Amino acid sequence: MNNTHLRIGLDELPTDGIAEIITLDGRGAVAGRLAALGFVPGMRVSMVQNRGHGPLIVSVINTRVALGRREAVSIRARRITA
Repeated sequence: MNNTHLRIGLDELPTDGIAEIITLDGRGAVAGRLAALGFVPGMRVSMVQNRGHGPLIVSVINTRVALGRREAVSIRARRITA
């Protein structure tokens, strides 16, 4: 089965969704901040809150992190389905 359709920007992950980070598209300070928070390839994250607008709340390494939409778009992930 081809799972390329499961690759998304983290901003597309619905509340309660789970994903595995593939890559960070951002560069410089933004990518460094995200990596320092635990958003690195292979890390699993879960979406705590995504209302479709405004900031998101994501759980990574058992910590809740608020992300702006621009930051979330730069995080490419593979959605994990049950």
